[in-house]
Amino acid sequence: MSSEVIKKSNIKNNVYFRLSLILFVGLILRIYLSTLVSFEGDFYTWIGWGNALIKDGFTHFYARNWCDYMPGYLYVLRFLSEVHQEFPGLSPYILFKLPANLADLGISVLIFLALRPISSLRIAMISSVIYFFNPATLSNSTIWGQVDSFHAFPILLAIMLCLRKKYILTGLFAALAFMIKPQTIVLFPIIGFIAITPFFISRNRWSITNFVPGTKIIIAAFLTCVLLTLPFIWERLDSFLYIFTEPFVLIIERFNAAYGQYEYTSLNAFNFWGSFTMWWSDNDIFWGLKLKTWGTIIFASFYFLIFISLFRFNLFMKKNYMLKRIYTEYQYLIYQAVTLILFSLYLFVTRAHERHLLPSIVFFTVIIFRSWIFPYLYAIVSGVYVCNMIYSYIQLTTSYNGVPDNIERILVPTMSILYMISFFIVFINFLKHTFRQRI
Repeated sequence: MSSEVIKKSNIKNNVYFRLSLILFVGLILRIYLSTLVSFEGDFYTWIGWGNALIKDGFTHFYARNWCDYMPGYLYVLRFLSEVHQEFPGLSPYILFKLPANLADLGISVLIFLALRPISSLRIAMISSVIYFFNPATLSNSTIWGQVDSFHAFPILLAIMLCLRKKYILTGLFAALAFMIKPQTIVLFPIIGFIAITPFFISRNRWSITNFVPGTKIIIAAFLTCVLLTLPFIWERLDSFLYIFTEPFVLIIERFNAAYGQYEYTSLNAFNFWGSFTMWWSDNDIFWGLKLKTWGTIIFASFYFLIFISLFRFNLFMKKNYMLKRIYTEYQYLIYQAVTLILFSLYLFVTRAHERHLLPSIVFFTVIIFRSWIFPYLYAIVSGVYVCNMIYSYIQLTTSYNGVPDNIERILVPTMSILYMISFFIVFINFLKHTFRQRI
């Protein structure tokens, strides 16, 4: 073995060791910070649901308890409550925040793995560390005690696996993310788009093998959703056919419960609506349409442009698929597209909470070094996110008497504008990369 090969191997092993050590120290720090501050409203809801799941079981849980969550995370809460009963001396703050903290650790590892094939070892390591120590992620998982990172982890994993042609696992983790939070549904078209890429670039376009990936994803996702709902509907299964119908009755019920819980434009979110219509009813009419309809139209418009841009790039790939540089560009564009979709969902669709931007920040971290301006935008977005979490925490814990009106009138629009400027710059950069190629 040459000295050059040995040197490269030592560098790689040294990076892996340093990254592992940094992330381990970060996890210890997170566990310590978990005991200092929490948003008690959400935190004790987790504990209450976990105890109710032990008392009532999965089958009767929804009938006997208020809950606006899908079944996915309830399994975790049941497990945590059982652990807490076995070890009552263990801090509940550490225990019930541990899934989100571990999810952030997992996301940091996934970011590293996602970037290894398409960037340098140094960029992959720095990006991983940036996410784990980002005050935005700390404010959500470690301080507030929310679980948005637990939802973001399977989303990122599903996109990664799909890009690496692991289609059964893609369907499994995409469905798992959906069963935690239904907002995941907006990414199903992108996952499908990745799966049918062979259809666009293959010379024998209509070969049945080009449709196998999508079929695998659909079957795996279907079975995952069915299995996760079965414990909640076991007593409703009067016939074999109900095994395939009742899970989706429950999913629709839970989806409507989650989406219909708060019919407001913005719930403390520094987004487009929050800048001037915070806590307005999204059923109010403007120019003949409800505000929620306008939000959906704006989001759908951006989604359409993103989708068309990716489709156009795929046509370009058909001529240049064998070039490694092109496929690297394609992967970056997918991560950037997901960043923009989740960002626009937060900005323009009504009923967003202050914390719902976290999955977009996850994907933004993957592309943070794609352009010279992205690190600055990433810092702005992360900073605004932390301000939003602090603002919401103060408002919720003081019955909306904590932030003076004169400050709020300046703070919220300013922060919202910073979000939207960041979004549009990343969006324009995306269009530039997809349309500069000649088909």
